Amino acid sequence: MLQPGCEPIMQTIQSLAQQIQEFDYRIDTLEAEAMQLDPLPYIGSQREVDRLVGVKHTLQDKWNSAMSELAICRSAHPAHHVLPGR
Repeated sequence: MLQPGCEPIMQTIQSLAQQIQEFDYRIDTLEAEAMQLDPLPYIGSQREVDRLVGVKHTLQDKWNSAMSELAICRSAHPAHHVLPGR
């Protein structure tokens, strides 16, 4: 169970994960469309794919940082588990 102080970090992680999935979808769609284009428009589409991949990598870096923050938060506020029957 998460400590209340860790909840905002978890919300950030979930938001970043959703954004990463949306970028994956946009990249996949654009790549599929680009494959059907002539060479010159394909180059323009590929530049957009490259830009989207860069944004996705930035989001992934933020997600990694948030996961580290969550680990620190959890270790700073360990959950008190009570064993059944004790």
